[in-house]
Amino acid sequence: MRWVGLAVGAVLVVLVGSQAGWKWVFAPLLGWAFIRWSIGSLRAMTADSRASAHLERPQPEVVSRAERVLYWCEDCGTELVLLVRGTGKAPRHCATAMHERAEIEGGAAEAVNPSQ
Repeated sequence: MRWVGLAVGAVLVVLVGSQAGWKWVFAPLLGWAFIRWSIGSLRAMTADSRASAHLERPQPEVVSRAERVLYWCEDCGTELVLLVRGTGKAPRHCATAMHERAEIEGGAAEAVNPSQ
């Protein structure tokens, strides 16, 4: 059954090409090939970028219970408790970087200087 369809398609291609001109045969085939190539290229680029972006990210570290790391915003006073450290950069709030403060189990707090 499939061979019959291919044979009929080949006969139609030859008839259209010989009667109306070969541009009516090759233009749709070239357009179809270009669209297939474009979609395949875009799929390959998106799959590759997702795979490499996942590999480049550092794995998050759980902060120990003995040490509580707090970040506070100097502008509005908002405090944030760090449970899992994803990166070494401080979070941002009020368009500025928050300041880090570490508390040891006894309750004493010390400001951490990021330049050290």
